[in-house]
Amino acid sequence: MMQTEPHPSLEKILGSTNILLVIPRGHPGEPGPSPCHIAELGRVLAGGLQGYALINTRYKAALLDLADTGAIMRRKKVADAFLGTIGTFKKEISGNELLPLVLVLQASERVPEKTLVFGYGQGERGNPERPHRPTLSPSLLSRIRVAVEDQGLKTMVADTASDLCGREPQSLNQLFRRKDRFPEFHDPTVRSLLITLAPDLVRSPEQAGQTASRLVRALQPFASTMSLVRRVEMANIDTIDGRDTSFIFRIQEEERYADMLREAYLEELSASIAANGLLHPLVLLQKSDGRYKILCGFRRFQAIKRLDWQWVEAKVYHENDFTTEDLYNISLAENTRRRNLNPVEIGNFLESAAREMGLNNQELAERFGPSLGIGRPGQKVSQSTIHKYRKVNLIRERGESAEIITDLIDERLSFTVVAEILAPIRNPADRDRLYLEVIRPLAPTRPQLLQIVRLLSAMDPSLAAAIESRNVRRAIDRARKSRSPGSAFIRALQELDSGQLAQRKASLDEQVGDLRKNFFGAKASRRDFNITVPARMDRQELTLHVRLKADRLEETVRHLQQLLADRKRLNELMDLLRP
Repeated sequence: MMQTEPHPSLEKILGSTNILLVIPRGHPGEPGPSPCHIAELGRVLAGGLQGYALINTRYKAALLDLADTGAIMRRKKVADAFLGTIGTFKKEISGNELLPLVLVLQASERVPEKTLVFGYGQGERGNPERPHRPTLSPSLLSRIRVAVEDQGLKTMVADTASDLCGREPQSLNQLFRRKDRFPEFHDPTVRSLLITLAPDLVRSPEQAGQTASRLVRALQPFASTMSLVRRVEMANIDTIDGRDTSFIFRIQEEERYADMLREAYLEELSASIAANGLLHPLVLLQKSDGRYKILCGFRRFQAIKRLDWQWVEAKVYHENDFTTEDLYNISLAENTRRRNLNPVEIGNFLESAAREMGLNNQELAERFGPSLGIGRPGQKVSQSTIHKYRKVNLIRERGESAEIITDLIDERLSFTVVAEILAPIRNPADRDRLYLEVIRPLAPTRPQLLQIVRLLSAMDPSLAAAIESRNVRRAIDRARKSRSPGSAFIRALQELDSGQLAQRKASLDEQVGDLRKNFFGAKASRRDFNITVPARMDRQELTLHVRLKADRLEETVRHLQQLLADRKRLNELMDLLRP
């Protein structure tokens, strides 16, 4: 059910039946000083009947009576918002080949307790003082009255001398009958009924809810449900709200991922739909508040928006009719029917399913792995595979590395490279620089890329800093001119690494020689004292070699203690290991 807004408003509730509820006097202060919760009755009734509803909780009748079409028409903005919405709802019902049944609900102190008064435009034939302008057949009214009374409620037909009969030209009940006043609304097929309730039936939210529940049971036989495939107004489809990302694969309209919409593709699709019509309807989920979110057809929706269509054909599922898992399975089936999903869509789907259903990677693999078409054919999808897709999607959710995401979607970049090499790089600046400056221009193979990352990391813990160094920039420029740029770049990095390693080892030997002379004397040799590094200096460790002689044991130990206490000298040695 639609949540009441924190401030008075014109509440709009979308439905999926031929019932259209209109509550023109829904302000809590109506009628008079008595509490009135007819707006709550309308909400519960709309939900139970799956009907459309327009509820005015904004204007008191004393300020602007929305039951009076004459008063409404003097306020253009109000007319557009109130009458315009009624017209749109009616068009959606009629456009889906249903006969609209409009129920105008109000409360009045003039109605006896526990009673509903029905007005269908009745008057006295031939009497200009009380003209007969029927909006509903007497036989249908009789059936409705019987159904309502079967639920323990009293009913009456309004006296023709009363404005509760809804025959007055300005009555909202006459909106679709008066061609002379509202030609754009005129439609004789619309059946309309003015229902006035006794205030005690809506005195409290609880009482309003109980009355609505009775009316739901009474009116249910008069509600016709729309078919699965129906006409839907484009304006009622939500695509921006982050809360509507559940069950869909298409990424929302984020500016940083504009390339994901593939402008040329959308233009071509839009032209095709304009020429041939929509061959495959959108697949929508009607939420509990009546509005729609997209299950399948996000790009068709984007293409149709360019055509300025007001209505679109769609297959509509109801959120309340399915479990969360059902909706994910429906979305998955609809989206994979005609094409394969790209890795970002798969990651978005898995992340959404994990959040909404509380599933871990193993459970996601078991429930959705085979349907998503990921992993090796004939084998179960592993947890690690699910983890990779979710990790790639995390890059998108954080707004990082836009070029990587768009190139992955456009199949210019391997998912394996993104998932296994780029995604584990935590710093976005390092990830972007590696991709834009090395992978894009040099196109190394996956084994080559692993070796490149290892060599650059040995030069500087920050990949971005390593790539920005003058020597590496020169190596990239030379590699670009080579027939095998990946191999050429690796050779250049290895040469740089060898040269830097030799230079650092020479500096280490010089410092160790100074320590040997200072602590063990000028005649001491490498056998007496030496410090060596492993084959790879990036292991950040040193090995100390000391020869102990029985006649000089105490002196040697003392020298070692002095050396180990000299943290400054030791830090200088360790600094030589860092690139």
